[in-house]
Amino acid sequence: MSGFEYIILMSIFAIIPSLFLLYILRDKINFKNLGIALFILFIIGIIWDQLSLRFGIWSFSSDKIIGNLFGLPIEEYIFIIFVPLLAIMIYIFVTKINEN
Repeated sequence: MSGFEYIILMSIFAIIPSLFLLYILRDKINFKNLGIALFILFIIGIIWDQLSLRFGIWSFSSDKIIGNLFGLPIEEYIFIIFVPLLAIMIYIFVTKINEN
């Protein structure tokens, strides 16, 4: 399993739940606004990660990731998209529950 731990855990806890909620909430989502929000969060996340790596705040173990792209693990780009997406989807889901 070496090299795939990060992506496997992210799939279980972020990607699959995000896609599931995105599907069941598709009628409640303004996809243009969602795309803009995710784009802004993506840019902020990339800057944050790049600075954190350069200042030595954190690092990534090369034997636990698939590969690097511009100094960040490929999985980190996926993380920066799907974790905010999951948070937004949970917010929409809870809002939908409270409407009923």
